[in-house]
Amino acid sequence: MSGSTDDRSVGVDGPLLITSVDAAGRERSRLIPRARVDSVLRTGVHASISSVALFTPTDDPVDALGRDAVIGDLLLAPDAERIARLGERGPAWTPADVREIDGTPFAGCGRRAVRRQQTRLAERGLSARIGFEIEFTLDGGEAVDPSPAHTGPAYGQHPILQNEAFATELLTEFDAAGVPALQLHAEHGHGQFEVALDARDPLDACDDDVLARLVIDRVALRHGLRADFSPIPRVGAASNGMHIHLSLARDGAPLFSPDSDDAPGSAGKAAIAGILAELPALTALLAGSVPSYERLRPGRWSGATVCWGPGNREAAVRYVASTAGGSARGANIEIKPGDASANPYYAVAALLAAAENGIARGAVPPAPVLVSPTRLSEGERAAVGIRPLPSSLTEALAELDRSVVLRAALGDALIDLYLAVRTPHG
Repeated sequence: MSGSTDDRSVGVDGPLLITSVDAAGRERSRLIPRARVDSVLRTGVHASISSVALFTPTDDPVDALGRDAVIGDLLLAPDAERIARLGERGPAWTPADVREIDGTPFAGCGRRAVRRQQTRLAERGLSARIGFEIEFTLDGGEAVDPSPAHTGPAYGQHPILQNEAFATELLTEFDAAGVPALQLHAEHGHGQFEVALDARDPLDACDDDVLARLVIDRVALRHGLRADFSPIPRVGAASNGMHIHLSLARDGAPLFSPDSDDAPGSAGKAAIAGILAELPALTALLAGSVPSYERLRPGRWSGATVCWGPGNREAAVRYVASTAGGSARGANIEIKPGDASANPYYAVAALLAAAENGIARGAVPPAPVLVSPTRLSEGERAAVGIRPLPSSLTEALAELDRSVVLRAALGDALIDLYLAVRTPHG
């Protein structure tokens, strides 16, 4: 099993919540009684193939990869090295790899996909760090008639004071669970907040994202609130994103540190070029729901156009130079089109693959865009190579289907599974 150790259940004095994330981007979980924790950490737990891999986002089973959704099981292999505590009285939690019953890797396992890309980077002397920014809308009242937990001002003090009990408990629970939160602040929309997580090893960062959302949800419920991570939480509400920050290094030297022109050096630019080249296909993995494409519109700061630029929040790829007095390692790029409908493991694995491909090819990106693309005419955008992202999930899935780079990196089986599960049905 993953994370083997002679004392696997250290710190587990109650039930253990085991979570995997499927192609639909849903967290699928099992709560294991304390009496069974030791054996489950050794041998894993069986689960129906549909409930682990073949459900759509609306929980409808679909056949895929030549497998019947109602026949057979898969194995959840909990990672004992990632066990976290959910508060003083809560259960422990751990992510799980998905495997075939015989213990071999399941082609659609997102954690496996991230590990494979990390290995490919390491073979080139490269390493990556990933940090997530998670936006969510906090509501009170009845689900059919929600009331936002604050009405602004955007980024202000009052929304935090208005929700002080929730906010302070959330940060305390993050500390207890080992979630590397950097800050919590009110966002632009009514009831909207954002949590920024520190950059970590890609697999740890993806696990952090899943755990952070679990903790947010759990604390909100305890305060009689609901946390909504969906890209469009309700009609007229501000859209929620899931921004991904990526930094790369070669033999320890950061690739995105500014060169003489206050832009990344050639290897960093090649990584950006690789991501831009695959961005239409990547969008299917970053924004995996039909409502995602309501969010991906100019003017929403969602990065709805294929371009990059320093500090440009309307560009799909925002270059972030290191801050004054900070390490050059702080320089990174922010990929903006994603939202919480994504499977974070799939999204990160694909981003790493695209960046690696750009570096391998020595790709050169177009010139950085120094103004909001919305201020340019259609002709001006075309002249500098700015183009829109796919305008629908169907269009994005078609781009993913024909991506040679992502199919080669993630495998035909994972891509075909994703297409089967995410293609709008009915």
